[in-house]
Amino acid sequence: MKRFKLSGFLGAIAALAIGAGVISASLTSCSAINALTGLSRIQFKLNNVQSVRLAGIDITNKRSASDFSVMDGINLASAFASGQFPLTFTLNVVAQNPNPPSAILSALQVTDFPWQLLLNGQQTITGNIGAPIGVPPGGATTIIPLQVSLDLKQFFANQGYNQIIQLALALAGQGGVSHVQLLATPTMSAGGFSLRYPGQLTIVNTQFTS
Repeated sequence: MKRFKLSGFLGAIAALAIGAGVISASLTSCSAINALTGLSRIQFKLNNVQSVRLAGIDITNKRSASDFSVMDGINLASAFASGQFPLTFTLNVVAQNPNPPSAILSALQVTDFPWQLLLNGQQTITGNIGAPIGVPPGGATTIIPLQVSLDLKQFFANQGYNQIIQLALALAGQGGVSHVQLLATPTMSAGGFSLRYPGQLTIVNTQFTS
């Protein structure tokens, strides 16, 4: 998992400001440095998976193949045989702002959140948020809901029907988020300052990543 120490992160910020343009404000004042330091403290963690549907069938409360009705079983088998096995769900990411309230950081937003989903270690689809999301200071948390839609047959073509069903059911279960990792390069903005992480974060459900 890639993590950044604060001192190294700020050094990377200063270097990247010259050539990469990842910082949209000047670092010439203490207020700017403080703002950018605050932006670098935002943390992310996977929270849970909701509204899981496989081939259009709600499997949120299903635990095994025996929980499906006869008609659901027929529809699932038919969808698998068609060559497409669409899975949709909402992946809720927690963003935490540990900074104390201030004139600048109280208005902090996650403005860009390009991500790639790993399901059981397999890289799958990419996406982003549709609009900026505010993250209040003082250790408060905000949920960033990501709408995920992928074809399991496309990414798990070497697995059979039962294996893919079990994967989907595991994702829909209480510990479903443990099957997910998220690679992301977020951008945070506040008070006219903007900071994009200089490297990709690996976001999981066991601990906050910053």
